[in-house]
Amino acid sequence: MFVFMAIIYRTDLKNTIASITGWADGTSRIRAEFTLPFSAKRQNILVAGVDVSDNRSDPFKGTRTDSMFLVSIAPYGRNVNVISIPRDSKVYIGNNTKPDKINHAFAHGGINLTIKTVENTFGVRINHYLVVSNEAIIKFIDTIGGLPIYVEQDMRYHDYSAGLHIDLTRGEQTLNGAEAEGYLRYRKDALGDIGRIRRQQWFMNALMARLKEPAVLVKIPEALKTIPKYIQTDLSVYEMTQYAALAKNLDSSTIQVATLPGSPSQRGDISYWILDAEKTQNVINRLVYRDKPQALQRALSVGILYSSAKENSAKDLKAQLEQNGFEVNIQNREKLGYGHIAIHNMDVPQDIILGLKKAIPEMKEKQTVYDSIGFNRVGKDFTIILSGS
Repeated sequence: MFVFMAIIYRTDLKNTIASITGWADGTSRIRAEFTLPFSAKRQNILVAGVDVSDNRSDPFKGTRTDSMFLVSIAPYGRNVNVISIPRDSKVYIGNNTKPDKINHAFAHGGINLTIKTVENTFGVRINHYLVVSNEAIIKFIDTIGGLPIYVEQDMRYHDYSAGLHIDLTRGEQTLNGAEAEGYLRYRKDALGDIGRIRRQQWFMNALMARLKEPAVLVKIPEALKTIPKYIQTDLSVYEMTQYAALAKNLDSSTIQVATLPGSPSQRGDISYWILDAEKTQNVINRLVYRDKPQALQRALSVGILYSSAKENSAKDLKAQLEQNGFEVNIQNREKLGYGHIAIHNMDVPQDIILGLKKAIPEMKEKQTVYDSIGFNRVGKDFTIILSGS
């Protein structure tokens, strides 16, 4: 993911591609053109983050996936959707007849077995993959000078055997590499791994915004030199030029994000995420296959969830929504994460959300997240989260 972002936001794209190929073959002679048309076929990319390896020569050997995202790009690059796959999802790996956690697939058979498991479980074709080690995150964030982000709660956790130490305080702050890793891996709260997935989504949104800053752009070539050892991908330079051309001007607020729905289950000391088959298929149909829902024949029910510092903004937004014919419920809550729009009803047309973003400035930059789990549900159809200090 970091390689994509470096390409996307580098002002001199050709030089960036040359630097990437340089660490691959020891040269910088490859030239890239960025006027290529994007593929007429849908493209699905599996992006995985792996935990820390004890093997210094191979940071991917014997590791498990800490995070997994299915990035789906529509034909001709019309839009981009992202589905988070919970690491504890209970599935069948390869030809095994006994179910296991999906994150074990990488430890048993690397990226090939992971791809096979995802394809067999969800009925989607994976066209490409990108695997990133946690070490790449640490080095990348340190090199660009840290990542400003809103931490929604105090996070305290120490695992001395794994060398993981998390000590974060609630509020706006700039995380260094080690702190960013802790933020991404923390799951010792009521939401467990699902809470961690939400933070991973917020993290990527914050990082994309950070990479647009001129002071950060000039640091990207240096950052790229530090992380090639910690990244695996089957993308060629030609293919990366296509993604760069597509994503250079991509508005991150138009990307639709979802977490595969289900419920937690505990068997002894082992915890699983039991996927809801029907709701999971609905998410895949909507975000991968782009199925359009039927038009709703009633007024939409909208919720506004806000922190105390955002009370005035919440009241103004409520008035604007009511003027547009929505039923609005408003509620205060202090522990909120990144501001976003949470869609609870999969039948809400995307055109309505896009129209609201154009009409109401408070909503313009907010990411759309399909939240069929309903942790932040205040409105029946969707909820707008206004967070921060």
